[in-house]
Amino acid sequence: MKCALGLFLLGFSTLSMGANQNQKHAIKLLTQPNGNQVTLNRNDVVTLERLESMFMMDAKTPGLTAMIKRQTMNHKAKAVPVLIKVMKESKYPEQNRWQATMLLGRVMGKKSAPFIAKFADHPHWMMRVAALKALLGLRQNEYHSVYAKALRDPSLIVRVQALDNISQMKIESLAPNVWSMMYDQSNYSGDAGSRKRTSIVKSIIRTVGDVRFARAQKSLTKLIQKPKYQDLIEELDYSLEKITGQVSPNTVDGRRQFWSKLASSPGKKI
Repeated sequence: MKCALGLFLLGFSTLSMGANQNQKHAIKLLTQPNGNQVTLNRNDVVTLERLESMFMMDAKTPGLTAMIKRQTMNHKAKAVPVLIKVMKESKYPEQNRWQATMLLGRVMGKKSAPFIAKFADHPHWMMRVAALKALLGLRQNEYHSVYAKALRDPSLIVRVQALDNISQMKIESLAPNVWSMMYDQSNYSGDAGSRKRTSIVKSIIRTVGDVRFARAQKSLTKLIQKPKYQDLIEELDYSLEKITGQVSPNTVDGRRQFWSKLASSPGKKI
């Protein structure tokens, strides 16, 4: 019995259940950033095995999310191998893999960012969103190439999350990438010649303001004058205020007149 338990402990401590060398290396970097090895006692093995089994459950199970979070935070770094296994293996429900990603960021903090960023290229859209969301939670504003690529993602939800990252972290260097989305046909629906704006266009315009993209000011001023962009007037006005630092009146006609006058004022660069 003791021999069997010893073998089980050994198997678990080397990333239980046959993890590959890359996974072992990633976990070592996360759990041993200063060369301090994380050790497991008998109770850890039992409870971590239970934690892994929770990740296999239906994500809609009442109370499951809270239980997983509680068990993970009780173990912290000791739970990292389980979290990474769940993130990497498709046998776990996608919503649970999402939660594992969020928890990895919470447990390991900024040290986990390089590993999490790799999941922005994951085949499943939910994992790509999870990676972006976790990076936002960690306030990782240096992953410009990751966010720029996500702005062109096939999934609308991923593109929206990328905009949220850029907007909340004020990544001004990506402003041209955001503005170019206004001309990306994947952000519109319908056939050529009769395309309609999707909901993401409002997010694009607001993000342009959040990153203070002054080069878009002239175009935004023209758009706010046109009745066919009436549905975007709140977003257009928001961005113009952010870019110029000016505050417009709180009426449709007042806003149009205000921005038109500002654009034609001597010395104003539009």
